[in-house]
Amino acid sequence: MSDDLQKNIDEINKLPGLKRVKDEVKSLVAFLQSSKERKDQGLGDGPALTLHLIFSGNPGTGKTTVARILAAIYRDLGLIQGGKLIEVTRSDLVVAEKGKTAERAADKFNQAIDNVLFIDEAYTLINKKDPNDNGQEAIDELLKYMEDYRDRLIVIVAGYEINMRDFIAANAGLASRFKRNIIFENYNDLELYQIFYKMCRDNNYMIANDASAPIKTACKKVIEITGDRYSNARDVRRFFESCVQYQSLRLSKKENKTKMDLMMIKKDDVEASIKNFA
Repeated sequence: MSDDLQKNIDEINKLPGLKRVKDEVKSLVAFLQSSKERKDQGLGDGPALTLHLIFSGNPGTGKTTVARILAAIYRDLGLIQGGKLIEVTRSDLVVAEKGKTAERAADKFNQAIDNVLFIDEAYTLINKKDPNDNGQEAIDELLKYMEDYRDRLIVIVAGYEINMRDFIAANAGLASRFKRNIIFENYNDLELYQIFYKMCRDNNYMIANDASAPIKTACKKVIEITGDRYSNARDVRRFFESCVQYQSLRLSKKENKTKMDLMMIKKDDVEASIKNFA
């Protein structure tokens, strides 16, 4: 295994939570690496495995982050040359004028050749309730590119689990090409705490000793407060940013601030933030 490949696998393994995702990626990489080694030894290509993937899950569960790392892993395995993640949504592909969506979609898909195309909220491309909707043009163009560039283009489609099932079932061409579904489960409160801790570390903040327990309690409350609107890492980022704002407000009253003062998130910052979190 190359150093770059190991580094990218380690990058996924360092992410908080996502056990099922990590197991799926581990299995996928092991198979692809074994297939490559067999081919190098003159044993042929082996059984075909589709590289196109469905990422199903709620917002903020790390789908884009994992897709970005996976694109680099595909490159490390020699499956694509570029290894970049080209991110698009419906608004990047679909236009109101009839016949123009295919043109616009083709421009975007051309950028993704030799890379990984990531279509977020892909289910929005299908709208059977509106006979004048042009999303089908984008899907037809996508299927054409997946066929014409099947050795140079890998596609990952992402969205809510129920919506993605409906999306794939709505078109036989999609169902035949997207056969592997990786489910991104919601983060629990402990995993939210780990994400909060990582955000602190990545942004040069520290957590005061007496703030650690309140943060863990606050992470439970984040899930309770948001309820059906729970957006996982997006919500804990909002909470983190709120803590930083309350820290800044507290420090605005202090003179001669030290480096440690500017880094430290205290219990009062956490309690004020969760009290006003909505």
